[in-house]
Amino acid sequence: MSEPSRPEPGDRAAFRRSSPPLLRSCLLDRLTRQHPAGPLVVFTLLIALLLPYGLTASGTGAGALLVLAGHSAWTLTEYWVHRLLFHWEASPGTRMARVHWTIHGHHHDHPDDRRRLVMPLAVSVPVTLVLCCVCRFLLGANWMAFMAGFALGYLLYDMLHYHVHHHRPRSRAGRALRRWHLLHHFADDSQRFGISAPWWDLVFGTAGGRRTGPRRPIGPR
Repeated sequence: MSEPSRPEPGDRAAFRRSSPPLLRSCLLDRLTRQHPAGPLVVFTLLIALLLPYGLTASGTGAGALLVLAGHSAWTLTEYWVHRLLFHWEASPGTRMARVHWTIHGHHHDHPDDRRRLVMPLAVSVPVTLVLCCVCRFLLGANWMAFMAGFALGYLLYDMLHYHVHHHRPRSRAGRALRRWHLLHHFADDSQRFGISAPWWDLVFGTAGGRRTGPRRPIGPR
């Protein structure tokens, strides 16, 4: 697919709100759009199921530490998936460039597409089921408490990402997180990969500064 022309300044707001198809199949493309209530309901129910059983199986003290460990593991996962997977560089015009645009590039071109601000359940649910199986194999009876923390971290991230794009936070922390993420979008997309956990950018040296490369062009490459 050829790169679309850049929008005129007067059309930019409409362009950012637009929701282009990501897949040729209309049925599959519908699965790329997700109302935020979907993950809120599904993952709240999952956490409510895992947490009490996890604390019972691991013991309250150890279970609480496992929940904290699971949440911390999510924040690292969030940072590195965003940095390495969502922002890997593919050669323009190649199939992989199109795949990259489908996975994340469209979000930078259309950041106000309201139905693509949270991860579709068609992706998040199967991935979560696989992670539950892996954690059960590795952690035994402790897997439920760990996954409760991991799922809680994911849910907070998803809702926060929707909030900072779709609303104007009133709290000082909310405004700071919104500014942090919008700087990633509109100032330098090679920096500030943490959304719910921006402190990892400080740890790994991506907290801001001059751009290290040219801005990614608009549209699939």
